[in-house]
Amino acid sequence: GIAGLPPEKETELIEKLAKRIVDAGFGTMAVLALQSVGPLSFAAAQVGLVAGSPILMTLDMMGMKVYEYAGLFAESSRSKVNTERLITRIEELTKVAEEEQKREKEARKGQQESWLKRLRDFLA
Repeated sequence: GIAGLPPEKETELIEKLAKRIVDAGFGTMAVLALQSVGPLSFAAAQVGLVAGSPILMTLDMMGMKVYEYAGLFAESSRSKVNTERLITRIEELTKVAEEEQKREKEARKGQQESWLKRLRDFLA
């Protein structure tokens, strides 16, 4: 069954899910959504409403195949921990992505300046 995922499988799913969220450009939005529904999902998992938990509904709205990740939130004892782990990983990957975008922007800026300089030199 879904419940009782081995720790290495939890880590693998968290990494995969975090990457998909950040690659889709939903990092910040997902963190906000997960932080706001986190306590609710924990309560829902305790009452056995995993399929309708806010976290899974949020992921479903983002186009994720939620059944693949349901095990992360299936056990009430792990749901809160895995939500925090997912938020942390999304934040880390978002920061890396933002730094890469910044470097790419700086590189493009340097290319533009050199293009303008070449044009000025050509016209001089």
